[in-house]
Amino acid sequence: MNSEVEQPVEGLIVGVCVVGFHHTRGPEVEYWIGENGKDLSTRWANLPFQSLPDGSHSHEEDYSYFTLLYEPDEAEVEKGNRPTTYFGISCNRQIRTTELLYKSADVTRSTVQKSVVVVARKPIFGPIREKLAVVTRAYFLQGNFEDRTIIDNLYENLVQLFQYGIGEVDLYNGMTLRELVYRFKWKTLVLFKALILESKILFFGSNTELLCSSQFSLVSLIPGLIEHLEDSASPILDTYEYTLKKSNSLRSSDRTSLLAFMGLPLQVFGKGGMFNPYTPLQQLEALTREETKFYLIGSTNSLLLSQKHKFADIIVNVDENTVEILNPNLEGPLHLTSYDRKWVDSIFHAVNETWPDEAEDPGRFDSVSFDGSEDYIRWQFEEYLMALLASVKYDGFLTKYGGPPPPEALLPQIDGNPAVDFNLDFVEKWKSTNNYRIFQQFTDEELFDVVEPRHLSSGGISLEDVQRKVAQCVLT
Repeated sequence: MNSEVEQPVEGLIVGVCVVGFHHTRGPEVEYWIGENGKDLSTRWANLPFQSLPDGSHSHEEDYSYFTLLYEPDEAEVEKGNRPTTYFGISCNRQIRTTELLYKSADVTRSTVQKSVVVVARKPIFGPIREKLAVVTRAYFLQGNFEDRTIIDNLYENLVQLFQYGIGEVDLYNGMTLRELVYRFKWKTLVLFKALILESKILFFGSNTELLCSSQFSLVSLIPGLIEHLEDSASPILDTYEYTLKKSNSLRSSDRTSLLAFMGLPLQVFGKGGMFNPYTPLQQLEALTREETKFYLIGSTNSLLLSQKHKFADIIVNVDENTVEILNPNLEGPLHLTSYDRKWVDSIFHAVNETWPDEAEDPGRFDSVSFDGSEDYIRWQFEEYLMALLASVKYDGFLTKYGGPPPPEALLPQIDGNPAVDFNLDFVEKWKSTNNYRIFQQFTDEELFDVVEPRHLSSGGISLEDVQRKVAQCVLT
C-alpha cells in the first residue's frame, strides 16, 4: 500500500519554549518562539507536565520525549489542514539559586528547575538532542534565565538545519535498539508482537530518557512506522488510512516499493490507539476514555504500578528489565513458538557478542561486523515481519477451500501451514485488530508469491531472495 501523505509545507521545527516550575502554580510555559510569531503552547495544557517529568528533580539532567495532538484552527482547516501529531523533546536541569546572577521575585526555593523544549513535526529526536543538550547547559551556566537570546538562536539554528527535510537515518539517530534487545532478550519479540496486537502497553522506569527511547526503539522495528506516526497522539486520529492506495506495482530492487507492496508500515496507532512515550498523571484520564482502545505509553510515577491492572495489559519495567503480561487473554497469543525463540535468541546472541564492557558506553558498537548492529536488528525484524505477513496470507489461502486445497494450488516448497510456526493463537488475535483490517484491505491476496511464507528459523528468506523472486515473477 502506498501513502499519499505529503511533506508539510511548513518547516519541520514548530517552535522552542522554556518551561519552569513555579512554586505555587507548578510547571508552566515561560517563553515561546516559533512560526509566524504564534504562541502555540497555549493549545497544549499538558506540555509543561510532559516537559518536567515526575522525579526529574532527582537527576542533574534528563530528557523527555512526547507526542502532542495538533488541532488546526478555523483558518488552517479552510486551507485543508487536518488534526495531526507533533513531537516534543525536552531537556531539563536544575540549579541552586545561589549560583544565579539574577533572581526574579518568583524565585523562592533553594533550587530552580527548568526545561528547554523543542516541538517538531517529525520525531527527529537524535539530531535535536545533541544541540538541545548544549544549549540547555549554556542557558543554565549564564545564570540569568531572563536572557533568552540563546533560546532564540537555537530555534533559528534548528529551522535552518532542517530546512531541506530529513532522511530515514535522521529518524533512527539516537535510538537505543541494541540496549532494548540486550535488556529484554527474547522478550523483545514478545513486545513486538504485543504492539502488533494493539495491546495496552505501559513502560515504567526512573530514567525518563531511557524510558522514552526504549519505546521509540520498539516502534522502529515496524518498517516505515517512525515516518508515519501522524495518527499517534490521539485515538481520534485516523488520517493515514484515508491517504492509502493499494500498491499494484512492484520494483524488485526498490525496498520502499517492496515494503509498500507488503502493506508496511502496519498502522498500530490508527483509530482507537495512542502513543505517548512520556505520559504524566494529568493525561491518565485520556487512557480510560471510551475511544481509547489500546496504547503504548511510558511513566516514571509508581502510582501507575499500584493500579497496573486498571491501565495495562502488559507492564514493561525498564529499571528491572522485566515484562509482565497482566491480561490472561494475551498469554496464549504472545507465547513464542520454538521457531520464534530460536530466531530471537540468535539476535540477542549477536548483540551480546558485541556488547561493550560495563565501564564503557552501552551504545558503543565494538565490532566491524554488521551482525549485532542496530541496522542488523531492524533488518532481521523486517524479514521476520514480511515472512509473517506472507504466512498469514497463505493461511487464508489454505482455509478458503474449507478442506485440503488441490495439490496444484499449493506451493511445492512449503509443507503444511507455515502460520503455525508463528503461533496460530497470535495470528487469530491479530485478525481482530484495526491494523490487520487495513493490511488486508490494501494488500494483494497472494503476497506469498513474492515473499516465501516460511518462518526464518525454518529455512527463511533474505531481501536478496525476495528480489530474485520478484524478478522471476516479472519475467514470467
